[in-house]
Amino acid sequence: MAILLKALRAMSLTLAAGGALAQVGSPVNSGTAAVLAEDLAPTTASARPDTPNTMMATVSPEERRRLMRQSLAWSSLSLRERINVMTYKVEAQPDLTWDDVISSMRHRANKINLKFVGAHLIHKEIEAITGKPTPKVAIYHFCDALVARDLLDYSLEAAALLPCRIAVVEDSRQRIWLAMFDGDIGWLDGATVPGRLPDSLQEAISGLRRGLEEIIQAGASGTL
Repeated sequence: MAILLKALRAMSLTLAAGGALAQVGSPVNSGTAAVLAEDLAPTTASARPDTPNTMMATVSPEERRRLMRQSLAWSSLSLRERINVMTYKVEAQPDLTWDDVISSMRHRANKINLKFVGAHLIHKEIEAITGKPTPKVAIYHFCDALVARDLLDYSLEAAALLPCRIAVVEDSRQRIWLAMFDGDIGWLDGATVPGRLPDSLQEAISGLRRGLEEIIQAGASGTL
C-alpha cells in the first residue's frame, strides 16, 4: 500500500510491496499519505536522497514500528496475506525432481546471461544441527552486477533488498515451489512519486525481474 512508499522511502525496493498492497488493501487517504511523507522527512542533512551511493537519515525503531502499525490499521489483510501479496511463486510440475528443478534454473540463467552467484542449502544446515530430516529449502542467488550498482547509487539502503534471490522449497505434501520477492514496479508507471526511480533504472529493474521470472518458469516446467 502507499504507506510503504511514503513511510519507508529509505528502503526503495519495498515500493514494490507497497504498490502490490495498495491494489488489494483499503484505499489510503491522500491527506494522510502526505502527513506520513512529512513524518519521515530526514531529520539530518547528512545525505540528500538524490546523492548517489549514500545512506539517508536512519529511521528509528520506534518510528518504524509506529508507521508499520498505522499501515496495519489501513488494511484487513493478515500478516501472512501481506507476505503472500509480496511473493511471486510457481509450483513445479509434479513429475520433476528437486535436481531437475535446480538444473533447469541454472541452465536458463546461463542462457539469459544472469549470473549464478551462490546457493544456501538451508535444509542441509537444519539437518546437520538437529540430526533430523526436514523439508527441503534452499536460496539461489542470480544477479546482474551492473543493475545492482545503479540501484545502489539510487538507494544504498537497497543493498538489503537486492532482487536477486529465488527460493526453492518443499511443502508439507512434498510439492516443490519456486518463489521470490515480487519486485514488480510496473505500478509506478504514471504515478506521481517524490524521488521516483529514473526511467532507465526502472526499466533495468523490471528487466531483472523478468529474468528471474523466466528462471522460475524454466525450473517449474523443467525446460532447459
